[in-house]
Amino acid sequence: MTGTGSCVYGIFENKKMAKSAYNILKKKYQTYITTSYNSSREIK
Repeated sequence: MTGTGSCVYGIFENKKMAKSAYNILKKKYQTYITTSYNSSREIK
């Protein structure tokens, strides 16, 4: 965790699982899907 507020993150095996969690969490929390900086894969 960094900054002045707390942060929670999840690591998912695939894009489908990440999107599923995102769709649930975005209803209540400020939510983002990201990839690692050096990743060549793009989430769409």
